[in-house]
Amino acid sequence: MRIEKTSYELAQPIITSKAQISSREGWIVVLDEGELTGKGEILPLEGWSSVTIEEAYSQLVSYKHSEISLLELSDEVQSAINLASWNLEATKNDKSLLEHLGGGPNCVKVNAFLDGSSQRNLRRGIENYRANGLSVFKVKLGFKDDQERLQLLSEIVREDEKVRLDPNGSWSLQYAVTFLDRARKLLDDRLEYVEDPVANFEDLEKLRSIVPVPIAADELCKSINDLNTIISENLGEYIVIKPSLIGGIDQTLKISSHAAENNIQTVISSTYDGPIALQAWCAVASNVAPEVTHGLGTADLFSDTQMRQMVPKAGKVYFNLTSD
Repeated sequence: MRIEKTSYELAQPIITSKAQISSREGWIVVLDEGELTGKGEILPLEGWSSVTIEEAYSQLVSYKHSEISLLELSDEVQSAINLASWNLEATKNDKSLLEHLGGGPNCVKVNAFLDGSSQRNLRRGIENYRANGLSVFKVKLGFKDDQERLQLLSEIVREDEKVRLDPNGSWSLQYAVTFLDRARKLLDDRLEYVEDPVANFEDLEKLRSIVPVPIAADELCKSINDLNTIISENLGEYIVIKPSLIGGIDQTLKISSHAAENNIQTVISSTYDGPIALQAWCAVASNVAPEVTHGLGTADLFSDTQMRQMVPKAGKVYFNLTSD
């Protein structure tokens, strides 16, 4: 196993309620078998990740020297190794990753991403994304002017478009009730779902009993046990899976399959991943939920040339079918 340093610059900082993100840095994991290789990557993200860049490297080195088992690694380090293994196996079988997964379209529908920089940028972003064929808008919230942003959305989002609101679990229960009652009235059918409106299952259960809005669980659903809680308590219609944060492709397939069996839609999302992981997650999304609009339209946030092929076109990301 080889470990290579990597970094990718963003075209401009991304502002969320958790952090401001200007670049993505981390490690590429390369598995070799003869002349064949498989690559994975880990780019720890402050505010979301359980490990730092340095901790990830230390774990990779320990695993490389057989000082630690795979299951003792953090989920994110496991994800990088798991992805490299899947890519290597696909190459050995002379298949693309998508083919190795079982097939699917060579593109996925994606939502637009609108951060919390300003209301002006929110308006401009929707206009630009709309001109490029996107019609589902994921809007970051959790700011002092959330109410004004909601009013703006109600005025500029068209009847045939959808909105996904994402405060990253930053709202109190009381605020979420008030805000979402107003959102439901202002946006009506245009509101597709709210992602992690509150930070825990207890508050989410109370919220669901008061305000009937569709819910997507993201950070609230990191395991099969979390999903079983969502199913048993009827806490959501969607789960958002970030493969890089939960252990990679194997765990993603397991959770998404269980969700589908219980009529819960899976949305695959990126943690502003680099080209290796983003391409892989597109293949996974195409395989497990080809009709769903996914959170994988992030390539245009980067200034890196490797991302250009995955910039959304007409609301879809077309991804490379080769296994490298």
